[in-house]
Amino acid sequence: MRQKLLWILFFSLALATSLSVYFYLQKLEEKYQQKGNFQPVVVAKERIPARTPITASMLEIKYLPPGYLSGQFITETHEALGKITRSEILQGEILRQEKLLSGKETNELAFLVTPGKRAVTIAVNDVSGLAGLLRPGDHVDILATLDASPGPGQDKVSITSLVVQNVEVLSVDQSLENASSLEGKKQGGQRNITLLVTPKQAQSLVLSSEKGSLRLLLRSPGDKDPIYLPPLKIYDLISKPEVIQ
Repeated sequence: MRQKLLWILFFSLALATSLSVYFYLQKLEEKYQQKGNFQPVVVAKERIPARTPITASMLEIKYLPPGYLSGQFITETHEALGKITRSEILQGEILRQEKLLSGKETNELAFLVTPGKRAVTIAVNDVSGLAGLLRPGDHVDILATLDASPGPGQDKVSITSLVVQNVEVLSVDQSLENASSLEGKKQGGQRNITLLVTPKQAQSLVLSSEKGSLRLLLRSPGDKDPIYLPPLKIYDLISKPEVIQ
């Protein structure tokens, strides 16, 4: 019984000593921080491979003496979130600006595709593709015109329908560049437009492009509201002229 009490006393003293040391170190760290002797920096909590988007779970804050720091180190986690690693970052390594880049800086299409979305490419010409004036970053609606039968045994009629709206243009041909850098490049003929869409929108676009023709409608940068536009049949142009406004 006496030996058991001694063990309990020993562990109690050890726990009290550990807590005392912990709180002492905490106060010491706060003291140095207040004096400006420690600098907060963002470090990798785990190994981060190259070409990997940064998430909050990969990062933590450490406090280091300024004399041990060099380069453009990152001091707050939000500065790194969403950026992509140029090269591998090791566990415990300080994150620096020169090792990170944004999606648009990579010049790689995969990093411009946001989670849950897909990139799909459609072919357009000078007319359907807005005379070659589209630029990456523009938003468009897309009309599809197809020949379809209203019912079994009935003749096919031409129908134009709004299949997707307010989707972003990711690239024009093989260019991810902005509008100013595209000026002076050759325009004309068939072009390939890559769009950022949901999987369901991609399905509609692929079917429409395979079975009919597409026409792009450019949106104003400030116009984000969805619209309702019922499908228009060829005979509506004659029997219901009021639908054209």
